[in-house]
Amino acid sequence: MRIIHFADNHLGAGVDRRQQDILDSFAVAIDKIIELKPDLVINAGDLFHMVHPTNRVIAFASEQLIKLGREAKIPMAIISGNHDAPKQRHIGAVLSIFKDYDNIYPIYKSRYERFNIGDCAISAVPHCLTTDILKSELEKIKPDPSAKYNILILHGVVGGIKEFQMADLSEQEIAASYFNLGFDYAALGHYHNFTEIQPMVYYSGSTERLSQSEAAHDKGFIEVNFESDSDKIVFHKIKSRVMIDLPAVKAKGRTADEIMAELEKAVKDQNPEDKIIRVKLTDIPEETYRALPFDKINDLKHEAFSLDVQFQKEEKPEENLYADLNLGRLDQAFEKFIASKVIENLDKEKLQKMALDLLHRAESDEP
Repeated sequence: MRIIHFADNHLGAGVDRRQQDILDSFAVAIDKIIELKPDLVINAGDLFHMVHPTNRVIAFASEQLIKLGREAKIPMAIISGNHDAPKQRHIGAVLSIFKDYDNIYPIYKSRYERFNIGDCAISAVPHCLTTDILKSELEKIKPDPSAKYNILILHGVVGGIKEFQMADLSEQEIAASYFNLGFDYAALGHYHNFTEIQPMVYYSGSTERLSQSEAAHDKGFIEVNFESDSDKIVFHKIKSRVMIDLPAVKAKGRTADEIMAELEKAVKDQNPEDKIIRVKLTDIPEETYRALPFDKINDLKHEAFSLDVQFQKEEKPEENLYADLNLGRLDQAFEKFIASKVIENLDKEKLQKMALDLLHRAESDEP
């Protein structure tokens, strides 16, 4: 008995080429799964990035699931995650469109469901409307003693472990105690990196990198072979867009030209045309920031698939920055405030002049 576990495909996320990356990685996963010919596929939530995907994204997902279920005749159980679950009772669930697809079993009704597919009893709780509902439904889960294999499917944060939080307002917590009820495997979704929680309890991770925090992690899906003694768990990698965090370029004590030269070399050394790259310029004095060649930085951005250059000004004591407020010198305080902020493509001098004119007029009671 072999199953495939994947999750967090987030179809519809991203813009333009990044959205296509995410769709392409899902298609690659489906093709590889069909090649492996498992007995069952589990999707642990967030197939879609939003409750109302575009028609294009729905059509794409439908095409892939038809290929898997109808043409390859491989069954798949899929639950809604916090991104694609309805947020209100009257809103329809996007997964409901798959309820009549051959060999596709969507679970989306904000309640616990248990059903059988072949030798497996599937116990699943999708993302629920409220945390109270989730707690109530989790209390109902139990394995089927008559089934050869029992599979648990959940989407959320393993209780008490901050590393698995994705900073989503709607994410829900799952107590680890539910993994000790006698299930043969627990398939988890929500955390985007392949991770073992305990033996036979896994996050599969996402099928494409979705944030810079995932830069160092491989993407793919899990194959579970219950009948193997040595390789019960195999992670199958999928090629995904490379993300790189470059070492920070330190600006203090250096000229703008020296900073630009280091930045340009660091980026070009990565062969950036097909990569997503992030780099910080740190400890930038105000006068150095003003001298930076932003036109060259913009040209460098065009050479990469995506280049995010972040500017971090030289830190100054807060008490010095705002001290003049206590003396009633708002004009000087505003000048220091504007000077301390890094705002690309903003005419600071024009803004400062307009603000100071207003302040002086207010002080003199001019109309």
